[in-house]
Amino acid sequence: MDAVDPILPELRARLERLGYVVVPHGDHLCVRLALFSSVRVYDRAGRLDLRPRFGPFGRTGGLLATTVVSTGAVAASAFGVGPAALTAIVAFLGVVGLAHDACRFVITEGAMTRLQLLAAGLDEDAALRGGARGRVGPQTPAGESLPPAAPETVFPRPETPPGLRPPSRRTLP
Repeated sequence: MDAVDPILPELRARLERLGYVVVPHGDHLCVRLALFSSVRVYDRAGRLDLRPRFGPFGRTGGLLATTVVSTGAVAASAFGVGPAALTAIVAFLGVVGLAHDACRFVITEGAMTRLQLLAAGLDEDAALRGGARGRVGPQTPAGESLPPAAPETVFPRPETPPGLRPPSRRTLP
């Protein structure tokens, strides 16, 4: 965690106030989530880097491991026992394992979205205090402002011809 840019300690404090389990690991934070999943938060050259994890694996590796194990178990059961009740049970457990991974995808994506929104809130707080991190939102070179809005002469508003009224917004019976 960089002493000059306190984004990770600020983010950690805000997440802990919201009730999340946050564990610092040297250069990153680990936000622990349900179903043995987590999101790691890195500060890479002034930008947040969010990496979802399924247990000890990355998200793709976890999905691949679940797929390989469940497919292998169904194949072993089918070749060992044949088309029996055991094979159907093992196949059902494989499908449940993949549904479990789908739930972890939803949990980690929701957490990453919330972390991005919290980081944007921290950036707004820093801008109000007089500093600007510039991690979220459109980036402009230092000292430049956004261009002015386009004049209405470029995109004129359509006018209603004389004698016609604009349509009303009445509810139909």
